[in-house]
Amino acid sequence: MASACFHCGEAIPPGFQANLTIKGSLESFCCYGCQAVAEMIQSDGLDNFYSHRTELSLKPDELSSNDLEQLKLYDDALLQEEFVKEYEGVSQTSLSIAGITCAACIWLLEREINKIPGVTNFSINHGTHKAYIEWTKEAQLSDVLIKTRQLGYKAKPYRHHEAKLASIREKRLAVFRIAIAGIATMQNMMFSIPLYLGMYNELDTQLISLFRWVSMFMAAPVVLFAAVPFYQAALRSLKAKKLGMDIPVSIAIVIAYLASSYTTMTTVPTLESDVYFDSVSMFAFFLLLGRFIEMQTRHRYLNDDVDMDQLLPETATIVVDGEPTSRVSQRIAHGDIVRIKQGEVAAADGVVINGITRFDEAALTGEFLPVNKSNGALVSAGTANIDNTVDIQVTATLKQSRLSSIVKLIGHAQAAKPRTQAIADNIASYFVSLVLVACTATGFYWNSVNPDLVFATMLSVLVVTCPCALSLATPTALTSATSALRRLGFLLSKQHALEAMAQTDIVIFDKTGTLTEGKLSISNIVSFSERSSASLKDIAAALEAETHHPIARAFGEPVALEANNIKHHTGMGVSGEINEARYYLGNKRFIESQHVMLSDEQANHSHTGPVVYLANQNAVVARFELNDTLRDEALNSIERLKALEKDIRILSGDQAHSVSNVAATLGIERYESQQSPEQKLQYLEALQNKGLKVTMIGDGINDLPVLSQADLSIAMGGASDLTKLNADAILLNEHLQALAQAFEYSKQTRKIIVQNISWALGYNLCMLPLAMSALVPPYFAALGMSLSSLIVVFNSLRLRK
Repeated sequence: MASACFHCGEAIPPGFQANLTIKGSLESFCCYGCQAVAEMIQSDGLDNFYSHRTELSLKPDELSSNDLEQLKLYDDALLQEEFVKEYEGVSQTSLSIAGITCAACIWLLEREINKIPGVTNFSINHGTHKAYIEWTKEAQLSDVLIKTRQLGYKAKPYRHHEAKLASIREKRLAVFRIAIAGIATMQNMMFSIPLYLGMYNELDTQLISLFRWVSMFMAAPVVLFAAVPFYQAALRSLKAKKLGMDIPVSIAIVIAYLASSYTTMTTVPTLESDVYFDSVSMFAFFLLLGRFIEMQTRHRYLNDDVDMDQLLPETATIVVDGEPTSRVSQRIAHGDIVRIKQGEVAAADGVVINGITRFDEAALTGEFLPVNKSNGALVSAGTANIDNTVDIQVTATLKQSRLSSIVKLIGHAQAAKPRTQAIADNIASYFVSLVLVACTATGFYWNSVNPDLVFATMLSVLVVTCPCALSLATPTALTSATSALRRLGFLLSKQHALEAMAQTDIVIFDKTGTLTEGKLSISNIVSFSERSSASLKDIAAALEAETHHPIARAFGEPVALEANNIKHHTGMGVSGEINEARYYLGNKRFIESQHVMLSDEQANHSHTGPVVYLANQNAVVARFELNDTLRDEALNSIERLKALEKDIRILSGDQAHSVSNVAATLGIERYESQQSPEQKLQYLEALQNKGLKVTMIGDGINDLPVLSQADLSIAMGGASDLTKLNADAILLNEHLQALAQAFEYSKQTRKIIVQNISWALGYNLCMLPLAMSALVPPYFAALGMSLSSLIVVFNSLRLRK
């Protein structure tokens, strides 16, 4: 039995046995950590790693029993109440990941964590390094945290204030690394410029030697400290069998410094013998600077989430038995009475039960005008009371509040990886392979033509073609656009929404609650029985008591009646029993489907708004004529969408005359009325079968089938929770102007992404042959690579304005 660990070379403790067969030979290890790493290397097909390594591997950072116990504490159900949300047996939460340096890190983590049984989705936002995870009962959260630690990263439940502190620490360390690289660059250039200009002669040999020794020591902190993040990322890429962008960066820095140090220590200095301490320092400095600017952009998006969290007050005033008392906001429970004074912010979602005031909802929905609130109105957490003191009864605590849902949707959307970004990442990986092959070919060529240029040329090839800009091209643009749209009140709940908007051929609107206000009122009640209008309205109100459709709200609350055995007929109407009599409330088609026929007097009318009929088992007893108001921005928004060459249509379940009137007012030529959910779905599928991309905009539960089928689904802010949960995007403030702006943003975002990718690929493809031809010196290669990345970042930032 071997006495030294096969992996790290340390002595194996007496009596300890940990073995693994590698390439047909039984090898021994000093601890289970080394054995686990070796097993992972072998399972990934990297057995040759041990055959080709030049030195023993580092001993892995072991998880002690105490570490494991602490990580397993996160499986406690009581603790998870703070940060885990469960929906239909699937648990969801966000994690903060430390140690990520590039897209390769994200690829490795997503690949390995998604292999854990029970983990249904694990994705990381490139911009904020925040992970979104979903898992079933087959997995434990601690499994994910432990696996992340084993891969060399640290994960913990995401909390805004901790993420803020971590970003500050990251920024300080980055500034320190930049400062070291910057000082070394300036000092080395001071010594190198006279050499480049030939200002020394052969009598200055000792002076040249002194300058080179000083430069070597000045560059040492850059190589040993400032550039460490590049090495860590490169090692993770190799471990994951993926060629990340930091591999050529690390090779260039290490090889250039070692070769220059060897030349300095062993060769008599002449003007012809080259060292590259200045290029190493400059390369690290510009690359660190570029990543720092990218990091600042990422932290800005992080602050968007932090700002959302800071909308909530730490304490609130609770009314108990008529007496106000202070309570920590986190302790507010469902049903509590919260008093909100002028200038205070709501700490939970609730319904106004006393008082009249206005609330500023700009931070939440982008609505710049205050919103009137009176008895029965919903108040959202994070909105500010402007005028008078009001009391609200809590309907949702902080964790279930609308604000909390918005923050979670933002995190989920940003964590998703759109197809464009995945393609860019794959291109970057293949491009690294091309660079390494080109570098090797360059070395062989110049070795046979002019050996003095071999090293400098290979170094330039490695440096100038680093695909940082290519990997940043898509995520920076998407994150900028997402942040800007959120400020407009347009929330992307799935990241593919921006791409889908840009590709949309047809935009289909539902009518009620989408193109119109959805706040229906009864303009006329036509009775066909001996009952009074008030009693007929009360019957209808009792039938609609459990419904949240805009039509239901028009009837108000029932006064004295209660309906039993209520049955909802989606897209048609509702039925129920009142005083042992069966009643039907709905459109004409629904009433006739119950074998109750309408007379000409009942069916023919001149009303242009929605019409609802009330019938018993024998006859129609009333007709309710409703009015709805067209949204103020509807016409302008439709015109802006048409300017983007979108085909606009209406697909509604309302009466033909009502739909045609709205279509004529808005200049929409194609529309369908009296459509059931099944018919809407068939209509949409027919368009998709022709190869058309369709966006559907609706607000009702009856729109769920067609919203799910659409290439892009957008729900209005006042839609039901179920509708918003299944939508790809949500128009929080219900301003159709924001919808039009979102489509314009999608077009601009796509344009920016194409510009970024074109620039990144064009720059690399142009500079590669120049570098291979020895026309690009290493210091210029470092500058060009960094400027290329900065151009991409700054170009993407234009989307925020």
